[in-house]
Amino acid sequence: MTNSDDRLVLVEHDGYAAILTLNRPAKKNAMSDALLAQLIAAIRTANADDAVRAIIISGAGSCFTAGRDISQFDQKAILQDGSVDRTVDIFLEALTLLMESPKPTIAAIHGLALGGGQAMSLACDFVVAEAGAKFGNVEMAYGFPAAMNIALLTRQVGRRIGLEIAMTGNLYTAEQYHGFGLVNRLAGAGRLMETALEFAGALTDKAPWAVRRTKSTYRLAEDMPVQGAMNFGNQLNQLLMLNSQIETIHSGDSRTKDAIQGKISKKD
Repeated sequence: MTNSDDRLVLVEHDGYAAILTLNRPAKKNAMSDALLAQLIAAIRTANADDAVRAIIISGAGSCFTAGRDISQFDQKAILQDGSVDRTVDIFLEALTLLMESPKPTIAAIHGLALGGGQAMSLACDFVVAEAGAKFGNVEMAYGFPAAMNIALLTRQVGRRIGLEIAMTGNLYTAEQYHGFGLVNRLAGAGRLMETALEFAGALTDKAPWAVRRTKSTYRLAEDMPVQGAMNFGNQLNQLLMLNSQIETIHSGDSRTKDAIQGKISKKD
């Protein structure tokens, strides 16, 4: 069921997927603080809902989002009173929620994903993009480093491509980003949501616990030296094996139970 169209973020459910749609089409879904506040609330609700196994972020109208709503930056903001912090922190909170969501997050991109819009796509686990969609760090055209994009690009793509995207501010097509490995699936014209839901289905038909654990393990491994990540994975496998044995014992299979207990006795 969709919320009323006066909301800045619309919420729908399709199977196990929650679809959160940025809803300022007349402003190219420019992300105001008010829109971000609603998006944050919708992500938190989806994270807490056991019936939701994947989250899709999309945009109403002609594009995903042209980025942050720069009109609100015309208002006076200074460091001392915290007004700068509040404006920047709410965007950081939205990106962090997407990255740290225990459920897979998918950006469904059409039209434009510029500046903060590109950062939002990079913060999602996966990107499905309609052919011809455009991405870019347009802040550089105004002499402003796209700091959020820089931080996210370093984790998503190699240095040479990432630095080129961040430094030039050029626009790139969905096809180019697919070649760079920044887009998982390309959708034909008019098939974006269909393709995104198909992709989500490949994730949501798996055991929810396994999907959550895979995402959290992947994120931990990214921040570890390779040997530490391998040791962590080995320990997780041992725990899973032990859990499987315990479940087998409790299942009442007396032959398996006796065999496992016999192994334990031999070790003792």
